[in-house]
Amino acid sequence: MRVILGTPINSRPKPWLYFHVPALMVNAYDIIKNKDRKEHTIKNILQYDGEVWMDSGGYQFLRHGKIPDIEDLSRVYDKFWDVRYYLNLDYPPSPTDSDNELRIKLEKSLRNYEYLIKRFDNVLPVIHYHWKEQVTIKYLLKYLDYNPECIAIGGLVPYVLISKGVPRNSRRLALEFLLKVKRETKTCIHVLGLGSPIINPILKIMNMDSTDTSTWRVKAAYGKVVMPGGGERHVSGRAISFGGKKASSEDLMRLYEFLNRTGFPILDRFEDLQSSFEYRALINAWVVLNSYEIPNTGVFRRIYEEFANKLIAEEITKE
Repeated sequence: MRVILGTPINSRPKPWLYFHVPALMVNAYDIIKNKDRKEHTIKNILQYDGEVWMDSGGYQFLRHGKIPDIEDLSRVYDKFWDVRYYLNLDYPPSPTDSDNELRIKLEKSLRNYEYLIKRFDNVLPVIHYHWKEQVTIKYLLKYLDYNPECIAIGGLVPYVLISKGVPRNSRRLALEFLLKVKRETKTCIHVLGLGSPIINPILKIMNMDSTDTSTWRVKAAYGKVVMPGGGERHVSGRAISFGGKKASSEDLMRLYEFLNRTGFPILDRFEDLQSSFEYRALINAWVVLNSYEIPNTGVFRRIYEEFANKLIAEEITKE
């Protein structure tokens, strides 16, 4: 399974200049904000020669109180010819949406896809998970009529990582939905926004094709490092006002040993962890890309073991 790093177009630092990064995800909202840029080759802007995907930026538009325009988005997509996949402009439903609100958002997303697919043959449909699964599946089947190369599934973060204001047992139900879609469609599945050391091993045993994450930079900006196996630790020396724990000497030793064991190429700067945002971001990118250890926290470890045992039992039954 590939982990795709989400990055601003003017990213600092650029992990791919230090080690292999399988693919990058950029954001159309970020590009529209930098509209004076004349360059039409995204790989030149990024100094990267690998595969680049482009997200529509719909979530960012809505968060800033703007209604994204499908024609403006299509002009951005048309400008950057070297992008591997463009993601559809979707309207993410909330777990609290009524049936009518859910259908309106899914219908608007489908209309956008129908518009974009007429202009581009590499637009990926985006279907958002919702606990009212039958409604979601109905629209998933409509996207499958277009025989897309891959399907992006989003809307999972509130159910899997946050798990507040959602029905009971939502983590398992959302992950079971992913597994069901993968098995029944037999198509490439990209899982939006779930890339992390605590979720990657679960997605891998479920045979998901890829996921993405931008947390490598966000956590670093808050003075945190991402830990192999899951969790995060404050290392910047700043006062901790919310979220996470301060790194102990044992935590730092465990992180160092992981980086050493997996071949992190700039380990000689480990003492910069406290003072340098860029170095923390590089470490976080490496851990996110390379940590597939069994999750070390209770609920996700149990979920991993449940899925692993289930899949092993099914393989034995087939034999």
